Amino acid sequence: MCVAFVFAAASGCGNKKELKYAKSSVYDADFAVVYSAALDVTRTLYPTLDDNPGPGIIKTAWHQVTYANNQDDLSNQRTIAAGQGMSRGAVSPGAAAAGMPTRLAYKRFFIRFDVSVIGGRPWRVKVVGHASEWEPGNALPTELHGPARPPWLEGRTDALNVAIYKRIKQHAIPMKEPVAETKPEDLIPKTDPKAFKNVPPAAAARLAQIKDALVRRDHVAMRTYLADDIVWSLGGTPGADTAMAMWQADPESLDAMARLIGDGCAGTDKRVLCPGGEPVVGAWQLVLELRGTAWQVASFVKAE
Repeated sequence: MCVAFVFAAASGCGNKKELKYAKSSVYDADFAVVYSAALDVTRTLYPTLDDNPGPGIIKTAWHQVTYANNQDDLSNQRTIAAGQGMSRGAVSPGAAAAGMPTRLAYKRFFIRFDVSVIGGRPWRVKVVGHASEWEPGNALPTELHGPARPPWLEGRTDALNVAIYKRIKQHAIPMKEPVAETKPEDLIPKTDPKAFKNVPPAAAARLAQIKDALVRRDHVAMRTYLADDIVWSLGGTPGADTAMAMWQADPESLDAMARLIGDGCAGTDKRVLCPGGEPVVGAWQLVLELRGTAWQVASFVKAE
């Protein structure tokens, strides 16, 4: 077997043709044959999972993506394999925090997969990968969407796809009509502006955009919604770039902002508060203002 099977989709021992076949093939075999193969391959690489043969769904637990050791010994095959995310065990974020190199101690990354056997004979196997990031102090990892999705996720997803294909390629036949790929972030429901009752329609639309950007961790879009002179700290120098840098370093702030954007928002034609009313000591408050023709975030701070 090649070093770090996860490279199969992208380089070296892997074969781009196999990846192409894996993505464009269906399997002319009994459901039990296809499902059992998908389950066995997935369990070999990601041992902790839930499977439901009724609807043909396999869901792995979050497995930690580990990295090279402190000496960056990339010649070590086990290190490379581990560095590509093929950890053979699911772990809790708390447990993962123990024993990691100091230089990576501030965060952890996790990966999981949804594998589905769908359609009818010939069956299609669909593999969807998910990545998450855990920060110290958080109870659970935060799933990464959109531009925040790490570059290594696609390679690991392709690797699992190819592994399943290799197991049952004797049953593979070309798919008649290629299925358009659905990005995981496209499956996330979008916020309905009508959910915001007590704000101007244009402000409601902006609040919906902000909430969607926060959920998807789309920092590029989020930056465009900030006023250049946004107040992000009562003691800090106002500025959108500084605000984004600080919030990305402390994602809990962005999570708090997302929680505030709801039916508690209220305001006037020029200014919207989330939540509405006077600031409460120790609590976050989000302020949007109409700047020219666009609603922008003017302030997001904890009251003192």
